[in-house]
Amino acid sequence: MSSDRPPEAVAGDTTATAGHPPRSAVRARSIEAAAAAGICYSLLTVLAMTRMSAYPSLDATETELTAWFDDDANRILLVGALSLASVSAIAFLWFVAVIRRRLGEREDRFFATVFFGSGITYVAVWLVGSAVLAAPAIAMTTLNAAEVTPASASLAGGIAAALLLVVAPRVEAVFIFTTSTVILRSSVLPSWLAYVGYVAGLVMFVAPLIWVPLGYAFPAWVFVVSIVLLVVRPSSLDTAAGNQPITSEAAGK
Repeated sequence: MSSDRPPEAVAGDTTATAGHPPRSAVRARSIEAAAAAGICYSLLTVLAMTRMSAYPSLDATETELTAWFDDDANRILLVGALSLASVSAIAFLWFVAVIRRRLGEREDRFFATVFFGSGITYVAVWLVGSAVLAAPAIAMTTLNAAEVTPASASLAGGIAAALLLVVAPRVEAVFIFTTSTVILRSSVLPSWLAYVGYVAGLVMFVAPLIWVPLGYAFPAWVFVVSIVLLVVRPSSLDTAAGNQPITSEAAGK
């Protein structure tokens, strides 16, 4: 019985079939989409965090805090930061989805679960922390709150700092560790990127609990991964990986 598929499609399955683009072109578009989403996430996150850093110091006097939140520009600054954080979270989820599509074929369920779970957890922490920080401004802007008291500003700032500067870096480190392990086991990206990820993840995991520059480490790492995705083309990735799935059972043989 003869096959209806062209010989080239049977041999490598990389050419275009009737009405469908070549699989190599589909892979290229997927990787470019992941890179674009990662770059978008990185830039929006850095911009959002820069705006959040304008939050008044908690040792400010009651008069200074009240005056800061009474300023429409300051309230708009925090609400805008929350909007940027929301869009960046969507971009990050897109980045995770496309990367998982690319890497999931070469990895077992354990690493896929940790990779996906840590990504979702990070997005939740990032959104909640950003929302808490912007809550006083939103209360005055949309709920007609009379003023922001030092107690409420301190509570909002403290909770946001705990989430964004203590919890988030540890979750981000787990995501980086998992991604780096997947890179080493599947060879879908250069191995040096995995080693850089291990170093970055270790620093983020053991760094002092409250260290503001630590918040910029994760978007910087995502940016580097995104650039590498654009530079390293799909054909070279498939050649390096042997185009074969890597599972925990196969790795143990």
